[in-house]
Amino acid sequence: MKILKNKIENYLDVDPFILDRNVKKKKFLDIIKHQLKHHLKNCTNYRTWYKKNNFLHPNKIKRYDEIPFVPSAVFKNVELKSIKNKTKIITSSGSSGQNKSLIAIDDATSSLQKKCLGKILKSTIGDRRIFFIADAEPNEGFGQMLISARYAGMSGYLLASKERNYLFKLNDKNELVVNQDIVKKLNSVIEKEPVVIIGYTYIIFDHLIRNKDIKLENSLCNKYTKLVHFGGWKKLHNNKVTKKEFNNEANIKFKIDKNNIMDIYGFSEQLGSIYVSEGLGGCKVSNFSHILIRDPKTLKVLEDGQVGFMQFLSVLPLSYPGISILNDDMGYVSKRTFDKNIEQIEFKVHSRLDRLELRGCGDTLPDHYYI
Repeated sequence: MKILKNKIENYLDVDPFILDRNVKKKKFLDIIKHQLKHHLKNCTNYRTWYKKNNFLHPNKIKRYDEIPFVPSAVFKNVELKSIKNKTKIITSSGSSGQNKSLIAIDDATSSLQKKCLGKILKSTIGDRRIFFIADAEPNEGFGQMLISARYAGMSGYLLASKERNYLFKLNDKNELVVNQDIVKKLNSVIEKEPVVIIGYTYIIFDHLIRNKDIKLENSLCNKYTKLVHFGGWKKLHNNKVTKKEFNNEANIKFKIDKNNIMDIYGFSEQLGSIYVSEGLGGCKVSNFSHILIRDPKTLKVLEDGQVGFMQFLSVLPLSYPGISILNDDMGYVSKRTFDKNIEQIEFKVHSRLDRLELRGCGDTLPDHYYI
């Protein structure tokens, strides 16, 4: 596994978004083939599933669409581990009452995730900056064996900070209340220094943007300041808040350029692989990932612009077979450009409100497909 980890680490040294597409395909598929062999050797449940479905031998895979995918729901029902050493168990942020995915992360996989996340963040927001975090400072560390996806995700993003300031604190009822001392600090630096305001989408909107107790005194923020949010849109969509409305209100509150408002898409089954949307643009696919859109009924790959299930490929997971995931989310490739043989792909996610009667992938896949 050490050789494979070194191969992945070397690949993570390339620019996240600038690489000849033929070079990417060759190096990406080479890593995926080695990953498949690793997981087939070390994960019994995965090996049984792979053989039962008669998938191609890893050596015979020549295209992205030939890489078998695991439905994301599998991680809610089956333990999938490809290592024997000590791991942390990361849980997904599923809705209450729903089973949550359990993902086994070892030190090697965690290291790769952090490196990938750091590379994409640096390419997106620049060098390490002062962070103002739309949350309360956690009382517990991140070292416990069972940690929530919320704190696991947050800790990864905070690696890009040179200083951390929490805009909220918890009152006696464990409710978020404004930390006025930190708001004053934000007011003192937001115009003259490029800072990062970061947090979960619903917390930023409900507790920061629409919070009348937070007043920003300066007429403009620094033109390089970024507002970064992540964690999904479910809560805001339930209240019929659109991305355009979110960006407009953030622009009014912080006087921030709308293209500096960054919405990050990611999910627990492939931590470290993130997709950044700037303004109202699509989520950008880095060289460390790839995306395919599959028809909800036939599972065949769709053309750009057509809505289907999103299949995400990632070179990162070593401790569990999460290199190719068929996500329950619906989406489409919104933009694909070629410049000097560099392929740039963006996708957009369909909100759950727009799905109408489209079924989850659990209702589409044949029974024998499940592990």
